[in-house]
Amino acid sequence: MATEKKTERFETGPAAFGRNFESEFSIHTELAALPISDCPAYLQEVVGGVCVSGAAVVTAFNRRFTLQTGMVFLLLPWQLVSIREVSGDFRLTFYRASEEMFTDSLSSLWRVTPDFFFFMSKHIASEAAPENIRRFLNYCDLLEYRARFVPEAFRRESVMQLLRVFFWDRYIYFVSETDSHNHKFHYTRKEEFAYRFLHMVLEDHSPDKDVAYYAENLGVSPKYLTTLIRSISGHSARDWIVRYMLLEIKSLLRESSMDLKSIASRLQFPDQSTLSRFFRHYTGLTPSKYRKKIFF
Repeated sequence: MATEKKTERFETGPAAFGRNFESEFSIHTELAALPISDCPAYLQEVVGGVCVSGAAVVTAFNRRFTLQTGMVFLLLPWQLVSIREVSGDFRLTFYRASEEMFTDSLSSLWRVTPDFFFFMSKHIASEAAPENIRRFLNYCDLLEYRARFVPEAFRRESVMQLLRVFFWDRYIYFVSETDSHNHKFHYTRKEEFAYRFLHMVLEDHSPDKDVAYYAENLGVSPKYLTTLIRSISGHSARDWIVRYMLLEIKSLLRESSMDLKSIASRLQFPDQSTLSRFFRHYTGLTPSKYRKKIFF
């Protein structure tokens, strides 16, 4: 009963936060707020939580996981996810954060590689441990405080600082597992091809490199590349090219010592104006306004 009373405090609604922030981040205990169902669909946000009681089967792509009491889980944007076989006593406490908040958080942590996303699609939950519930609820206490009481101008960045801790812990787990077990990823042929494409984009992206460029280097047609990548990830090849460009730009914008001219040059944009137009087209903000959200 003590646990149930504690988790009820975390449910948030439109009145709890400012309209813009509330649409990007929220904490829940009601299963109705979970953005996945028994019908597989690609997630458009990040969901992190803990199973407080009961069990359910979560499928990420074609891999089934039994989510049980005491398991902490993380579901990333762009994963094909569904949930079934939900027990009557199944209860969660979880947060939801927008895809933009997720990528903004990652932009200042590490250089995101395809390995991490492939690994996380196969390791969505921790081992079950009763103490995980207490730890995650305490974590939600910290998130809730910052979401409610930090001045509005600092609220988003304050919550993101805590989200980075959660993502960083998953990254440490990823590195530890791959290093200690000499882990080798096992892919289907389609996954292997997608992996090659994503690594190529990560290592060699610039404004003048389009789908045709990568298709030629992979020895396939642009149409085939786009169709295959969409079937694996739910997004087109072009989407992933843009996504990695934006991650790189955001990461450099967080380097306060770099001016926009230097960033444009480093990322091979013709000039600062072209960089600004590209960034504003996909984010709705100029690079300068994005920086103002971070630095005060």
